[in-house]
Amino acid sequence: MILRLAFRNIVGNGYRSLINVLILAIVLIIMVWMQAMYHSWTRLALIQQTDWEYGKGLLRSKLYDPYDSYTWEDSAVREPEQLKSAIQGGDLVPILISPASIYPKGRMMPAVLRGIPHDQDVLRLPVSGLKAQGKDIIPVLIGQNMAQSSRLEKGDIFSIRIKDSSGVFNALDAEVSDVIHIPAASADMSSVWLDLEALREVKASESLVTYFVMGDARYADHEYENFRHIPKSEYFADFYKMLATERVQQVITYALLIFLAMIAVFDTQALAVFKRRKEIGTLASLGLTKGKISLLFTLEGIYYLLFAAIAGAILGFPLFWYFAQYGFQIPKGYEDFGIQGFTEPIYFVYPMGEIIGLYLLVLCFTALFSWLPTRKITKLSPVDALRGKVD
Repeated sequence: MILRLAFRNIVGNGYRSLINVLILAIVLIIMVWMQAMYHSWTRLALIQQTDWEYGKGLLRSKLYDPYDSYTWEDSAVREPEQLKSAIQGGDLVPILISPASIYPKGRMMPAVLRGIPHDQDVLRLPVSGLKAQGKDIIPVLIGQNMAQSSRLEKGDIFSIRIKDSSGVFNALDAEVSDVIHIPAASADMSSVWLDLEALREVKASESLVTYFVMGDARYADHEYENFRHIPKSEYFADFYKMLATERVQQVITYALLIFLAMIAVFDTQALAVFKRRKEIGTLASLGLTKGKISLLFTLEGIYYLLFAAIAGAILGFPLFWYFAQYGFQIPKGYEDFGIQGFTEPIYFVYPMGEIIGLYLLVLCFTALFSWLPTRKITKLSPVDALRGKVD
C-alpha cells in the first residue's frame, strides 16, 4: 500500500516531480559520461603502450635509466647466451638505444636512435621497410610528432652524428622510409627507428642491447645476467599517478553534482512535509505509524531516482551511442603534451559494474535526503497535524 501511495503522490505532484526527475537524470547522464570517459581513456592508454612499447613485458639492462639520458650511452650490454634461442625464435625483441644528433634540412637537433629487428612481429611498429637495400643510405622510420618537430617528410635524406662504442664520433646518412602515427608518445617524440643490425654496425657494438620486449611472458619468471624484469606497476607508475590525480578531481566533481541534486530533493521533501501536514495527520489517524509515514516520504525520493534512471537512459542514449560509435575527438594540440591515450579518438566503453555502483551511491544519498525532512513527523501529534499546526 505504501508503494502505491508513494507512486500516486509522485504523479500527483506534477511539474515539481518532473523537475526533480530531470535534475537527477541530468546528473546521472553527466556521471555516466564522465565514468565512461575515464574508463575508456585508461583502457586505450594501456592498450597503446602495450602494443607499441611494452609487449608482454620488458627485460631491461640494469644500467639503463629511462629518466637519465646521460646513462643511455653506456647502458647497453651483451645479449645473454641463455636467451639466444628466444631471440632467434622471435619471442624476445632486442632494442638498442643510442643518443645522437640529427641534421634535418641544415638544422641540428637531438634525437634518440632506436634499433629494432626489421623482422619482429611483437610490437605494432611497421618495421619491415627498415631492411637495408645495399645502399649507403640507411632507411629510418619516424612518428608524426617527430616529423612535425624535425620538419622531415617521407623520402627526405638527412645526416646523423653518433658516438660508437669506442667513443669516436661517426656519421651516416639516413632516408625517411615512412612517417607513421605512433599512439605511444614515448615511442615517437625525438625517436628515430632503424634496423638493429645497421645501428650495431655503425656503433661497432655487435650483440649489444638496451632492453628486450617480450612476446612471451614466461621469460619474466627467471633471472638473467645484467637484465631485470620491469613489471607493469613500475612501467606504468607515472601513468597510475596521473590516474590517481584525475580520480580525485572526478570524485570532487561527482560530489558537487550529487550535492546540487540532493538540494533539489531535500527542498521538495521539506516543502511536502509542510504542505501535506493534514495528509500526515489523516494517515496517522488511520493507524500508520510515524516510521511508516517517514518511509512513505523516503520511497517518494527513491521513486524520483528510479524515474530519473529511466529518463536518463532514454535522453542519454543518443549521446552514449555517439561516443561509442564515433569516439571523443581529442582537441588539437593535446597530443603535443605526450599524454598517454590522448593521441587518437577515445571510443567509449561503458563499465556496467562501475555505473551500477554510481547509481546505488546516488540512490543511497537520495533516500537519505528524502528521509531527513521527515524527522519533524516524529514530533508531530495527529491532532495538531489535522488542525494544520506544525512546528
